Amino acid sequence: MKKNINATHYDHIPSFPNKGKDRIVHGIIETVKDSPCKYALKSDYGIIEFREPLAKGLEWPYDYGFIPQTLADDGDPMDLLYLSEYGSFSGCLIQARLLGSIKLKKNGVENDRLIGAPLRVDDCKQPTDGYDDISDLPKHELDKICKFLTQYSERQGNDIELIGPIQADAAMKTIMDGRKKYKKSQK
Repeated sequence: MKKNINATHYDHIPSFPNKGKDRIVHGIIETVKDSPCKYALKSDYGIIEFREPLAKGLEWPYDYGFIPQTLADDGDPMDLLYLSEYGSFSGCLIQARLLGSIKLKKNGVENDRLIGAPLRVDDCKQPTDGYDDISDLPKHELDKICKFLTQYSERQGNDIELIGPIQADAAMKTIMDGRKKYKKSQK
């Protein structure tokens, strides 16, 4: 029998809509594109909460959230930057084509940011349709993403070491490792 999913129980949502086939992942959006504020999951309550305004002049370049049922080295679900042309809303469940990740360390702890793109839709051309891997992103776009992720964290007072982009297959392995950590934490 299929388990009912309450939208406020994000931990009941699987990481993959189709068991990871074609590198498609579920994501939950916390902070929407163009927002000058940071929102994040408050796990104890199962709700997205306001965290803080960003430093003056910064806005999220894309929707930002996490992959459910994963755990990163920092103790939070694995982060996902969703390269959609249009913003969504906090708490929105999306399916994303995994393109790769931006590998970085925050205060000495690995804190990668997974990069995903919208699913391709027949008769609806999207700017990300030609991307299958992070290496397909135009250099200026990848630079913009890396700059934002670095500036955002540094302005919060964190020490950031940008290591660089990681291709989709390696990022998928990172998600599988994050799923193992999550499952172990639930025992």
